[in-house]
Amino acid sequence: MIKRPLNPQFKQAVLDGRKFTTIREKPWPVGIPIMLYHWAENPYRSKHVNVAAVIVSGYWTIEIARTEDDRMRYSYGMETPLMLHQTEGFDSRKAMDDWFRQLVKPGEVITKTLMRFSLQNTKDIPPTGSASSTCPESSH
Repeated sequence: MIKRPLNPQFKQAVLDGRKFTTIREKPWPVGIPIMLYHWAENPYRSKHVNVAAVIVSGYWTIEIARTEDDRMRYSYGMETPLMLHQTEGFDSRKAMDDWFRQLVKPGEVITKTLMRFSLQNTKDIPPTGSASSTCPESSH
């Protein structure tokens, strides 16, 4: 099974179904099970802790901009009645803006991929803490 990292702060939001999108560098395959995990301790020096198997249903380009006056702007094509910070599992827009300020310099625009996913049937999930290879993709 393909594995992708998840920051541990988003674990419960994924399990509760509150986080059902993720923003990454490249799109994940649509319709194929992907195991989200986080590191048990130190990244790349500890076992993976499986969080949930998910299935991506679609993806869109997202532009994340930081204005010269330090405001964050997000442009994407996914339709949802919820705000992006809600689908991403953040408690507030401010929390999401603070997260992305670390990645985007003032006056800069970055392009990423916004993916929508849903939880896969949990009976097929490998046990928590199973060891596996590392993944170079940054967690979010």
